[in-house]
Amino acid sequence: MFSSKKEAGCTLEDRERVVRYREVEESPELKEYLALDKLIMSDEFVLKRYNLKHKDYKMTDTYVIASRYKELLNDEELQTFLELEESTRLKNFLKFKASEDYAKLKNKNEVAKSLDLQRMYNFEHSDEYKLYLEYRDSEVPKEYKALVKKMETPEWKKEYAFWSNPNRWKTTDEYQQEIRYKQLAKRADIVFYLKQDPAEIARLEKEMKK
Repeated sequence: MFSSKKEAGCTLEDRERVVRYREVEESPELKEYLALDKLIMSDEFVLKRYNLKHKDYKMTDTYVIASRYKELLNDEELQTFLELEESTRLKNFLKFKASEDYAKLKNKNEVAKSLDLQRMYNFEHSDEYKLYLEYRDSEVPKEYKALVKKMETPEWKKEYAFWSNPNRWKTTDEYQQEIRYKQLAKRADIVFYLKQDPAEIARLEKEMKK
């Protein structure tokens, strides 16, 4: 405790100010604040924050994928093909078509005598089978299946949840860093430290050593 308000050209208040300044300067909180300040004020951080907060979801690849999937999901012919592709009727017919009995379909008399042949004949000439042939070699079913496979992955689900969220910025680590930075900026010691003139502090220290 100092016995007088002024000694060697410095007031007691000046000395206390210097001591506090140097203590804050070495504190973990100030070091954290300065590191965050450098990060948050960087062009890279500012640009990322702007993009995440303002980028239109409809401009993302996630939206394009989700929209295309929805479009194909609502394609009745495609969905009919996919359902038919897995059906027992088609599998039985394709198995029959690969057998020697398939040639019997060209014989009307043979077909007339057999219910099984009649069913196969009718299926081969059905709109369903024509649709199957139309889509069988198409790229559309392959595209749909690829989309389904992609959208089932945890990575895509996470990406979709992120970009479709209008408050996505608040879900990021960077947002938490920004919050921490603002909290530190309000600390009394840091407010005090930032208000000081380093040159003035150095001058007072020099005076204190006289």
